[in-house]
Amino acid sequence: MINKLKLKDFETFYEQFTVRDYKKGEMLIRADDDPQGIFCLTKGYVRQYTISKAGFELTLHILKPISYFPMVWAINGTPNVYFFEALTEVQVGRAPKDKVVNFIKDKPTIIFELMSELLEDYAETLTRMEHLVFSDAYRRVISVLLYIAKHFGEDKGKGVVVNHRFTQQDIATLVGVARETASIEMGKLEEKGLVKYVGRVMLFESINRLESELF
Repeated sequence: MINKLKLKDFETFYEQFTVRDYKKGEMLIRADDDPQGIFCLTKGYVRQYTISKAGFELTLHILKPISYFPMVWAINGTPNVYFFEALTEVQVGRAPKDKVVNFIKDKPTIIFELMSELLEDYAETLTRMEHLVFSDAYRRVISVLLYIAKHFGEDKGKGVVVNHRFTQQDIATLVGVARETASIEMGKLEEKGLVKYVGRVMLFESINRLESELF
């Protein structure tokens, strides 16, 4: 996880730029477009995804505060090939690429923390891709639910609570299956009591039990 204390200077740097609000479903960055700057996500969730030639969407990562993107494009100029869409209402700061690079280039601590976060995201994406290739739909859904619980959940004693209702379509695009397939597999998990929906909240009463279903 990003060390927020070490990146406090970076957050302060963004305070000089206009805060921008996006509604759910609005696009922050389109694939193959030259991004208008580097974003600092301060509120809400942003979905990073790709679309196949057949029009199939695959969600690679869901960003939460505080996140900075697209950092790979900023640091080494690699063209951005991903879409970044507001999954909820979001609030961001946006800084010009050259100003970001000039600010961090002589600050190794900030660079290290940003790279650590990128590598952590990369490792988790590889793990999920492994499940996409080698697992059946049931286990693929489980791997995504574990990802959601880890990144967005809070341990409340009675279990891990996620204060955002990820829809079956959200889960389907994370898993890489049709919504109907995700619905069937989620139904199996709900019947086993491994995930519950309480209003807008997702509840995982036993992460250990959920993990054991992978094997």
